Amino acid sequence: MPSPDTPFEVEKALFESYRRMGPQNRSAIGFELSDNMRDISFDSYKSANPTESGQELQLHFLQIVLGWRVAQQLRSTLVERRS
Repeated sequence: MPSPDTPFEVEKALFESYRRMGPQNRSAIGFELSDNMRDISFDSYKSANPTESGQELQLHFLQIVLGWRVAQQLRSTLVERRS
């Protein structure tokens, strides 16, 4: 799907460079983009919830991203480690 704000020639050159990279390098770019998006999302959530403690902030964010079941499992694991 073409981007409305990027000239066709630029997109064509970008995709051609991706083809030349090979799957390992393309995967690395995908993982980096995913990490960047997670960091941006977490920073936004953190800014919107300044009164939450560090661990609660992380658990609530994981609940939003991964669902309450995974967050509950993580919470249980953390409680077990503290005991």
